[in-house]
Amino acid sequence: MALFGLFNYNKPGPGIDKNAPKKKRFFLFFELYFRKFWKLIELNLLFLVCCIPIVTIGPAICGMTYVLRNYATEKPTFLVSDFWDAFKSNWKQGFALSVLFGVISVVAGVSFFWYFVNSSTSWAMLIPYGLCILFCLIFLFVQFYAYLMAITVELKLRYILKNCLIFAFLGLKTNIITAFFVLLIAIPCALFFPLSIPILLLLAFSTIGFITVFNSYPYLVKYIIEPQEQKLREERGELDDDEEDDGDEEDDVIFTDIGTQEVPVAQNTGKGGHNKGRVIR
Repeated sequence: MALFGLFNYNKPGPGIDKNAPKKKRFFLFFELYFRKFWKLIELNLLFLVCCIPIVTIGPAICGMTYVLRNYATEKPTFLVSDFWDAFKSNWKQGFALSVLFGVISVVAGVSFFWYFVNSSTSWAMLIPYGLCILFCLIFLFVQFYAYLMAITVELKLRYILKNCLIFAFLGLKTNIITAFFVLLIAIPCALFFPLSIPILLLLAFSTIGFITVFNSYPYLVKYIIEPQEQKLREERGELDDDEEDDGDEEDDVIFTDIGTQEVPVAQNTGKGGHNKGRVIR
């Protein structure tokens, strides 16, 4: 669907030169966003419908994150079926993350408000108030990766949280940029509620999610997915001599996937033929 012929990416064109230089991510973001604009509206509505029971908010975020990850990486996606598959397969971790983050949000919110009110009565309150702001910021950074990691890598919850904390500092510059644009959307929607209801219903959640996934997923690829794939290729003896030499020249490993310390999951094919023993999904 296109608006007066605009943003219609289904028209046949000359194709893409395989040797063409990669687009800068700033321009790529807007190209993908407008290409999937109407799908993002559908996804936003689907997400809200699945959040109505409240207890399903976490799994619904997992479903939306999975679809957005496919959009960001330009993978073929069937919106409803892929959303629902990710919703079901990540039910436990999605629910646990939503409960944990909900409790932390309430405690952090109460603490922030209390220190803010009392900061005017005592200068000593400015220190815990500043620490509270710092904690809230780091907590926001952690959430950028938590659901994304849950739908991408099969890890226990404690390892997901530990890795997310590492990424909160590892991708600090990108996280600050992501937080800026997320808050740029979230704060006006909160301040102008209920006037912002149409935006919340149609685009707010999927847009915030797309910004987060687009900026955060490259870190998972660089520090978890690619090293894991290289390790598997080494075990199968599929690396070329040049690649092996490059691997020997690496000095230090910046990030270590904690999941490699877990006992490998036995290969098991459940209903629908899905493999439950995968590390990267």
